Amino acid sequence: MKNYSFLICLMLLQVQVFSQTKKIVILPQTKQGGTLCNAFKEYNNKLMIEGMEETYRQKKYFVINSRKIVQGLGNTGGCFKGNDWVQEQLLSHDGLNLYAVAKVDKKNGYKGSFVEMEVEIYDASNEKLLVRQKAKSQEKFTNDFKGQVKEALNSIFDRLMHTAIANYRAKNYIEEPEPFAIPIVAGEKKEEVVKQEEVVAEEVEDEEIMESDVDVNIPRASKVNEDAIAVIIGNQNYKKEGVPEVKYALHDAQIMKEYLITMFGFREGNIIYIENATQADFNAVFGVKNNPKGKLFNYVKPEKSDVFIYYSGHGAPDPESQKGYFVPVDTDPSLIHFNGYSASTFYENIGLVPYKSLQVVLDVSFSGATDDGMLLKNISPVFIKTENKVLNDEKAVILTAASSEQVASRYNEQYHGLLTYYYLKGVKGAADVNKDKNITLEELSQYLNEKISYQARILHERTQTPEIHGQLDFIIKK
Repeated sequence: MKNYSFLICLMLLQVQVFSQTKKIVILPQTKQGGTLCNAFKEYNNKLMIEGMEETYRQKKYFVINSRKIVQGLGNTGGCFKGNDWVQEQLLSHDGLNLYAVAKVDKKNGYKGSFVEMEVEIYDASNEKLLVRQKAKSQEKFTNDFKGQVKEALNSIFDRLMHTAIANYRAKNYIEEPEPFAIPIVAGEKKEEVVKQEEVVAEEVEDEEIMESDVDVNIPRASKVNEDAIAVIIGNQNYKKEGVPEVKYALHDAQIMKEYLITMFGFREGNIIYIENATQADFNAVFGVKNNPKGKLFNYVKPEKSDVFIYYSGHGAPDPESQKGYFVPVDTDPSLIHFNGYSASTFYENIGLVPYKSLQVVLDVSFSGATDDGMLLKNISPVFIKTENKVLNDEKAVILTAASSEQVASRYNEQYHGLLTYYYLKGVKGAADVNKDKNITLEELSQYLNEKISYQARILHERTQTPEIHGQLDFIIKK
């Protein structure tokens, strides 16, 4: 009987140890001279952590939300206490025996892009390395960075965690691991390193982990819209010196994609998602003048595909022709006629796409005016008028953030463009005035006009009036 009791206790202990090793927290690599808090703010690290967390949850692990913890530390000044203190807060959870540290690089090959990642699993009790493995996703033409991270991690996951758990139980550690944390130079006091970190953190204290109230608790679609096709472009980082970034454009694009998948039922493989699109990207997706057969045209099933197009980025006018242009990230705005992407060509080409229905949401104005001044020096905004059949198509809705002489404002408190924020909030339910679960263009347009006009005056002391085209009874969200 005593032997049985001993065996039962041993089995229960093994179960307890196993369940504790199924709890994990994921940290990004800390670059030399940088801080852990700042590493969490890097956009690719955010996507990497999200992809890894999703993979661990699918494998039935309990994942601690490290990004939320760091956001809280940033709001309360905890990030100024140094890497060691921040990491201690991340690891101070009951039952946490393991934690992961990862880094990922995106590269290009002959068959498309791929990611290379390195994952290290540590014993949380003493921060000793249990296993280090490298992984690589397949080469393919895609902008789904998070999906590539998940693919790479899945390729090594079972071997990685089996080794980590076995080494944890045996207390078998890898000696002298390459440190991800900041190395302390010989003869340098630890306090001095912390001071150096504080300076770095102070320089970027305005860079918060971006999360808006529309980014969370996204309603789920009741069914998948199998044939729906979308294009999402976020142009934030421009290559030409003197062209300011479009703040939050990448965040806009990422959250819009999440809405299309989660709330509108789009399949991720049917979304053409591009960050920092070049002129070649615009041509490849929407076609060129007199030839609309780019990726969008080819993806659409005639009369079966609901099409959604979204853009957040700069727009600019050509002062001579008074036509508007999208500004690709490799464009010189002073030569916009030659290396921009014409709004006229855009409307002409999407008008030839055989869609079942069309929604276009453009968080842009074509005035060339930005929150940081004019893209084109020594000119005033021009009045741009675009005429095309798609603007009057009863199957189409076109929403643009501002009229051609206005600025498309950013909503800093919510980390989105003003149009993007209120569009998402509206389709999430705020625009559903009669509470019938169907949001029509009439409801949404009233909501957008009221909210955007008011907030532009309050936040920026300017006039901003969204341009809206379409039939008022068009159903935006069922």
